[in-house]
Amino acid sequence: MRIVQVFLFAALSIGLLGCGGRKPIAVVSGRVITYNDFKETMERYYGARTLRWLIQHQLLLLANEKQKLVSDKEVEREYKNFMRLSGFEDEHQFLSFLARQGMTKEGLLEDIRHELILQKLREKQVKVSDKELQEFYKRNWAMFAQPPTGEPPAVRCFLFQSRDRGELEKVKALIEKGEDIRQVAYDFYKDNPQLRSTRGEVTITMPIVYDPHHPPMPPSLMKLLAQDAPLNKLHGPVFIQEAKFWVLVKVLERKHPFVLPYEEIKREVKAAYVQLFGPPPETVFQQLAKEFAVTVNDPRYKFLEDEIRTRAMIERPSAFQPPSEAPSLTKPPSQEGGRLEQREQSAQ
Repeated sequence: MRIVQVFLFAALSIGLLGCGGRKPIAVVSGRVITYNDFKETMERYYGARTLRWLIQHQLLLLANEKQKLVSDKEVEREYKNFMRLSGFEDEHQFLSFLARQGMTKEGLLEDIRHELILQKLREKQVKVSDKELQEFYKRNWAMFAQPPTGEPPAVRCFLFQSRDRGELEKVKALIEKGEDIRQVAYDFYKDNPQLRSTRGEVTITMPIVYDPHHPPMPPSLMKLLAQDAPLNKLHGPVFIQEAKFWVLVKVLERKHPFVLPYEEIKREVKAAYVQLFGPPPETVFQQLAKEFAVTVNDPRYKFLEDEIRTRAMIERPSAFQPPSEAPSLTKPPSQEGGRLEQREQSAQ
């Protein structure tokens, strides 16, 4: 679990200050790794990232004190929902799980508070109408599937593609006369070993998030497969304007996750919209750094003052890069708190 990694690095480094520096933390074939070794390595690889996160966290807390954005009740509610989404109903079991990961409830609560405040600050800078949110919901309905299964929506179909419409008309005529569609596809795709091996049958994954600036496939083809083409009927040829080719399809199956109505998840829809189109977190921290003074006393990390104020991420020398994937900023919470609150009220 990575949701509180950065916070944990900071907590570990601070906690180690009180430990005996020469006390062994691990022993490898008689060779001692001391707490000092551990602390120095943590600081070398993650010092700047950890301090950056701590500064950003304090900026968010100051903004929250001033603007009253997030209450303790909201943080606790999101914590309970995070616990349930992690597969735990019993808090004692969840806390044991956190302990095995080197985490604490207090650390997780602070991490959740961090993300909720940041989300509220980003939301305040986004003007979006209810109509625009509904359109966003319709275009990106798969983002809001309940429960999230990890399986994206998909379309299973026979697909014939050509820049020559006449070629597809011949294919259609053969199939309508009763020829086996798989044999027709096998002959059609003589120059495409992959589609020939599947006899023209493909499973196409639909995007969870639709970015109009970087579509994963031509939008008209995506709409055809996901919506327009009837099930179990030969459909086409249809011209795909964006890519300048024709397709003939027979949709066999559409896998759709269950999606709640817009009115029930309006809060989650807006949160997702802000995540995609709101100001980046760096902009928020830049604004806060102008409102609240930031001073770094350690000369090794003095650059963070300008970095936070200017949003320019200053690259560190390669020697200071960690040996494995670096910790990312904390991930946003589930945005499920609204429904959790409703369930708790219903239970009462």
